[in-house]
Amino acid sequence: MERLPKIGMRTVKTAVAVMACFFLFLPLQGLEEGSSGVLSPFYACIAAVICMQSSVGQSVRQGISRMIGTLLGGAMGLLVLLLDDWLERPVVTGLLLSGGVIAVIWLCNLLRRPAACSIGCVVLCVVILNHSGADRYWYTILRVGETLAGVAVAVAVNRLLPGGSPEEAGEKER
Repeated sequence: MERLPKIGMRTVKTAVAVMACFFLFLPLQGLEEGSSGVLSPFYACIAAVICMQSSVGQSVRQGISRMIGTLLGGAMGLLVLLLDDWLERPVVTGLLLSGGVIAVIWLCNLLRRPAACSIGCVVLCVVILNHSGADRYWYTILRVGETLAGVAVAVAVNRLLPGGSPEEAGEKER
């Protein structure tokens, strides 16, 4: 009979970080009811899951890349949103979206942070495809802020809870 996998400390830390993000945003949910500015733990929880690594150092490095990608993707999204009148045309939206992806990836590589490319592109897509009218800038700020909060929570949980492996031990099973 095959042995069932155990639940490791990284799994526990990931779950604690997600729960902390949820509770962090619980009192803030719906504060901006009726607008695109609704605060939510969604992006914070995603960031916490991705940033939780086997060691605090790995979490910090992943978190820094995620923050850089998030800021670049959000900034590029805001630049594209300045052309909002043109976004009513799907062909233009597609072209601006693809141009923004190229710019984000190029900037991440310029900064020698290739690990930031994917999240930068995800944030860009979220901002461009999910924005809503006059609140589009506020929406971008909130989404970026939520992601950065998740990064901070993951690093804090990894640092505060026991069981982090030494740097050289490498990646362990969740």
